Amino acid sequence: MNIKKEVVVSYPDILHGPSGVACKNAIIGICIIWKNNALTQTGYILPLPNEDIIKNGKRICRFDHTFLPGEISKDLILSVVLYIKEPANVVFSGEEILINEAGVTIGEIDNVVLNFDSIYMELPIEELNSKDHPLWWVEFSQWEDPKVDLFSKENLCIYLNPHHSGCPLIGSEIKNLDMLIEIVSMTYFFIFNRLSEEDLLAIKSDIGLCPNSICSIMNQFLLGCEDPLHWESPERLLSSIRMNVAAMLTRGEEE
Repeated sequence: MNIKKEVVVSYPDILHGPSGVACKNAIIGICIIWKNNALTQTGYILPLPNEDIIKNGKRICRFDHTFLPGEISKDLILSVVLYIKEPANVVFSGEEILINEAGVTIGEIDNVVLNFDSIYMELPIEELNSKDHPLWWVEFSQWEDPKVDLFSKENLCIYLNPHHSGCPLIGSEIKNLDMLIEIVSMTYFFIFNRLSEEDLLAIKSDIGLCPNSICSIMNQFLLGCEDPLHWESPERLLSSIRMNVAAMLTRGEEE
């Protein structure tokens, strides 16, 4: 699994001094702390070499990290944090209460929690028992801005019909894993096809996404994919989505 992220601090200077979070002469670092509860593993990810820069007054950090197979399982927590990289050698008046110890975290910018075993549970699902309706279908509302619109029943919903014997999910119990894989895969495919190029770019770069928005959840889906999605054609995209969804759901069943 590959993690890519860009962090932009618009006004880095306000972090220093008595009204900030670090002494004036301290050097603030930015990193991603990761934690995997299932395997009780934790670690950190530093910005890419030469990718922690100041540009037009903004601090821009870019991260790119690959987790090897077996390194994490079931869940992943990612926290983008500020920490004291180098303490100040001089503490000025008013800065006495500020932390000035190397390696100590002084703030959190972002936090993402991923649960790879419940990838289908992220999707709003309703049951409708009816002999007049198909086995399943998806309904979408008119999205105004998927970077803001919530990934909720009001904006998209899968309907499953337990009247049919092949219904893949009854309550929280999986009855037909293969059919569930197909439905979840098709739903993610439909969502990607409804998004603009601008939205897709925001998802891939994880920039400007509101928490629990449609684009934010799709970004989490990308993070959970063991193999990259293929965007060259609709057929290859659907095939790569199906392969990743199958791996996620099958892994969850086995564990």
